Amino acid sequence: MQESWQSLPISPVIGTMSSTTSSELVARSTTHSPTQERLHLSQEEARRLEDLADQVVLDTIEYYDRFRFTEKRVVDPSAWKDVGHRDNLIVYRERSGPRPMYPSIRALDGSLQLVPCKSAPSVKIVGLLQGTLDDEMYGCFVDSDDGVQMRTAVVGDMMENFHWLATVAEPSEEDPFRICGVARCTLGTSLPLAKTRGACLVISMGMTTTQHGERMGYYVLHSVDLSEPMTDRSYIRAKCSLCWIKTELSNGKVELYMKGFAAPMGIVPEFAAFPVLVNCVLGVGMTSDAAYSKKLAWMIYDAGKSGHRSHPPPMDECVGRCRNALGGLKSSAHFRRCLVCRKAVCNTCQVVRRIPVDVTDGRVNMNKCIVCILCMHRAKELSAVTFARRDLRSKRWKSLDATRTSITSSSEHEVAATERPFYETR
Repeated sequence: MQESWQSLPISPVIGTMSSTTSSELVARSTTHSPTQERLHLSQEEARRLEDLADQVVLDTIEYYDRFRFTEKRVVDPSAWKDVGHRDNLIVYRERSGPRPMYPSIRALDGSLQLVPCKSAPSVKIVGLLQGTLDDEMYGCFVDSDDGVQMRTAVVGDMMENFHWLATVAEPSEEDPFRICGVARCTLGTSLPLAKTRGACLVISMGMTTTQHGERMGYYVLHSVDLSEPMTDRSYIRAKCSLCWIKTELSNGKVELYMKGFAAPMGIVPEFAAFPVLVNCVLGVGMTSDAAYSKKLAWMIYDAGKSGHRSHPPPMDECVGRCRNALGGLKSSAHFRRCLVCRKAVCNTCQVVRRIPVDVTDGRVNMNKCIVCILCMHRAKELSAVTFARRDLRSKRWKSLDATRTSITSSSEHEVAATERPFYETR
């Protein structure tokens, strides 16, 4: 059953949009799952939301160029405090002296509006990333509710109860990392005696080229105020504007520059809110590991299909040709079989990974997978763009098959047998 709200009002931040925007409850196929809303946007409303996200990217690029070419990649210690490190990344928090009393957020009309929350320091991350730019973008890319849950299980970006409300731009064969839409989520875990913080966001990611001819990827989370048809909302609406810029430098390395803020609103001390923000921005900032998991999921799937047509190799020698302390071959008693190449692998040459495969009843199912170091290296070297396009084609075929099944089958639970993509689209 569907119920619609006519003439749904838009809050002042999007007050100049048309009044035709509405939300619609769409029941999931499972009876125990909660109903979810969909936000219907006119073409003009969708364009303005996309333009807003693009403007946030341009603002951040301006800060990045200043940091890179004017400040020579030196962060002013009198304005920014070093509060954490992870690998080659440094996290900075804006000091209380130089920062304004209230942060400001960009609205759809281009103006900056004050956010009445004092415990909202700006955060900045700078440094070099381990993987390639394509791997970073592939690991970050999500276009479904389940996809966000599986990414969170790998990178720990603190996003919970995520739900896409509307899609503005979708990926294509030519631009497989492009996505833009409106979503709702809660941030972090609930604190004692404090309500959960949630946000309504325009989310945008994609690829572009700098004025210096360098490839650049971006990811934006920016709060928008939409009047929602919810009377039982049990969280306080937080405000945030966060943008990650990842640039492929001429030496082949990938530089991360991230800047933004998150205002928890209400009464939450800064020492409690800021760690949640740091975990979020670092999780989204380092996503190549999620890309490796997605690649391995496809590689294991392909190996399983080909394994039915051939005999597995013998288990008498490790794939790494390892030797024991006496110079002889290692005993095969403790060998495992690599799930990709299906060859024998010893404890030294194996990599154990927990790979998310799907989501059931709101829980991410993780598979413990053993692969050899050679296949792990191969996963890192294979093109992330190729896998992203394969994901896209698989989802399209899955959608077509599901449509055929719904027409030809009397059972609403029957699903056509297709390749299961790593990230499924509802």
